[in-house]
Amino acid sequence: MAIRMEKPTLRRKDMDAVLQTMADEQIGPGQHTQAFIDMFRRALGTEGSAYALRTHVDALLHALRSLRLTPGSRIAVSALSPRMYRHVIESAGHVTVVLDIDGQTGNLAFERVSGQQGLDALLLFEPYGNIPGDDDWKGLGIPIIEDISESLGSTHGERSAGLIGDVIVCAFEESSVVSTGGGSIVYAKDSDFAKGIAESVDPLLPYIVMPGMNAALGVVQFEHMLRNIERRRAIHDRFRQALMRTRHRLFGITDIEFATNGHGFVAVLDAKPEEGRQFALRYEVATSLAFPLTVISDQTDRYDLYPHAIPCIHRAVRFPLYPFLSKEQVAQIEKVISHLP
Repeated sequence: MAIRMEKPTLRRKDMDAVLQTMADEQIGPGQHTQAFIDMFRRALGTEGSAYALRTHVDALLHALRSLRLTPGSRIAVSALSPRMYRHVIESAGHVTVVLDIDGQTGNLAFERVSGQQGLDALLLFEPYGNIPGDDDWKGLGIPIIEDISESLGSTHGERSAGLIGDVIVCAFEESSVVSTGGGSIVYAKDSDFAKGIAESVDPLLPYIVMPGMNAALGVVQFEHMLRNIERRRAIHDRFRQALMRTRHRLFGITDIEFATNGHGFVAVLDAKPEEGRQFALRYEVATSLAFPLTVISDQTDRYDLYPHAIPCIHRAVRFPLYPFLSKEQVAQIEKVISHLP
């Protein structure tokens, strides 16, 4: 049987926490939801106003509304951002401006943003644990929504995920470093943005707040987060070293001061991705394309606009990486990576 592409990090304690909420008849919002929010704040090391909501779409939409932009405002996103971003931005009555990525980080390229006229806000996507470069993002003078769904726990020297954004959003899906089985947080440190979130969320809160069962799972997951990230990083490093023995390259940051959260391991193949994926499957390792649905899925021939992003869309392949991989499975995947055709 092939090694699964994804597997939730669930232990008996996680399951017991959810069962206890049912036994206590507290499956709706309550103390577990607030405890989950408090643990998220501590993970970021800051104080601020936060709401735990049922979906990531809810969090993104209310984050945009908190900026109090005029209709038709121009929101910049990276070319690797999920296609869902465009839907949310346009649902809020704004315009999506897609810019190329930084070839070193995989995130939105700062020079593309600073050279673009008429932007009103940024929505930063941080794929597979990578975080933006050490540029003067605050100096751009426009509000920033930072999506740390895939970068929570990553650091680069003194910097960590969540330090750039005026408003932070973070999803907690099945494959996330911290999972609630679905849901997201929208968070702001600045009182003005926090007020904007409250004005947008409060009228709808009874219908969109994260249920207690999900939050209880998230609380236990946060308790294990650092240990899980340490395991993920160790596996990622082994895979990275295996990839160095090939002609293929690692997606994202390679700086020695960067410490990934191990959200995923992605290789940009110097070959047809089908060949690499078939090779991996022959040795019972499942893989997937790393960027199957992006905001430019219908423009993947526009190398003139997105010379760094398009090769990633066409040739980036993701390999299994999660704490519950056994030693034998890690060695199996490592061997596959080191012999990729």
